[in-house]
Amino acid sequence: MYVYTTTTKIVFLVVIEHFSLFCKLSFLYDFKGVFDMVEKKTDRRILKTKRALRESLLYLLKEQPIQKISVSRLCEKSDINRSTFYTYYSSPMDLLESIEDEILNTLEEDMIQFEKENSISQLMNSIIFYISEHKQLVRLLFSDHGDPGFQNKLLLATQHWTMPMWQSRRPDYDAEALSSLHIYIVSGCMAVIRQWITDGFQESEEEVSSLLEKLSASTSAGFLQGK
Repeated sequence: MYVYTTTTKIVFLVVIEHFSLFCKLSFLYDFKGVFDMVEKKTDRRILKTKRALRESLLYLLKEQPIQKISVSRLCEKSDINRSTFYTYYSSPMDLLESIEDEILNTLEEDMIQFEKENSISQLMNSIIFYISEHKQLVRLLFSDHGDPGFQNKLLLATQHWTMPMWQSRRPDYDAEALSSLHIYIVSGCMAVIRQWITDGFQESEEEVSSLLEKLSASTSAGFLQGK
């Protein structure tokens, strides 16, 4: 007959305690999986909502300027209630600016590559490639119905990305002189791009990219090389 000693009782209690802890941890782990699934579903719902609002806004921009698009009209078009809209955006302009920020973030990655390779051709090709892949979106942003300040945002962003590289190449020039050159080049490129968009993309991407490269290179080459 087995006799329960004090040591046996202690071991038994320790085993029970560890088993209980194991069960609790397993329970929490199972619920963590449930929470993860719920979070993923929530993320998908958020993305779906934002996508619907974005598509509706771009559709309405074809009909009227951003300043005249109301939250009510946007929610009606996207079949989303006003409270949901205000969860993510404060106004239709705020939604449009979030789209613009996505574009600038995408271009920033190309700007970083441009800085590494020191290639104007790479930069121009990246911009033209993005436009060719998003013609409808870019056409709306550059139209009278879009954000009047977007082109200025693009100008300031490219200046922020490229000025450090230019300053490192020509430390003998002051920032104001480099800034003036940058504004001159980018403004010219934006004018060419705007005309390309307005004309309905008649020229090929290669032709426009080549033109912008030549204009930029001929304007900045002597300045940056110290000639």
